Amino acid sequence: MKKIILSALFVLFFAASSFALPQPQARVEQMVDSILGVLQQPELSAEEKKAQVSGRVQEYLNVQSMSRRTLGDHWDSATEDQRQRFSELFVRILEGTYLSRIEDYSAGTVKYLEQRVKDDKAIIDTLIVSNELEIPVQYKMIYEQGSWQVFDLVIEGVSLVRNYRSSYGEIIRRKGYDGLLALMDEKVQAMDSSL
Repeated sequence: MKKIILSALFVLFFAASSFALPQPQARVEQMVDSILGVLQQPELSAEEKKAQVSGRVQEYLNVQSMSRRTLGDHWDSATEDQRQRFSELFVRILEGTYLSRIEDYSAGTVKYLEQRVKDDKAIIDTLIVSNELEIPVQYKMIYEQGSWQVFDLVIEGVSLVRNYRSSYGEIIRRKGYDGLLALMDEKVQAMDSSL
């Protein structure tokens, strides 16, 4: 009887561990290490660093979830083409904003503070330490299509998604989707010309 119980416990433990989701913090560490690996190469110019980092972050983002959450209620009334165009421009704006501050993070280190996981959602609390500054950054993640993906960043208590939702929602109310997309396109072009 004891042997059967032990065998059953072993099978349950093995089954549970084989179906457990991978740890989201490892995914954040992979993303951060990949980017810092480029930023901390002194032989690269700022332009070369920007070129190498450009696009790397996108593989860790859940662009559709981030876009849908950013537009909030406006997402449902957008056409498929508008959603697609918004997602493309939004990622470019996020990336451009990050790249414009690339030198701020070159000498930084990241401390991993806490990981909270519930079902297919996770929150990873980190602290960026750079030039005697400490910046709390929280990664909100979702497990989809076989990997953990970031759907929001909270930097010093300010949610990226909520911040953009507020400003973009106001633009949609005043100028409609086409007005928002035109403004976003202008911003992307201005960012591209400054890189």
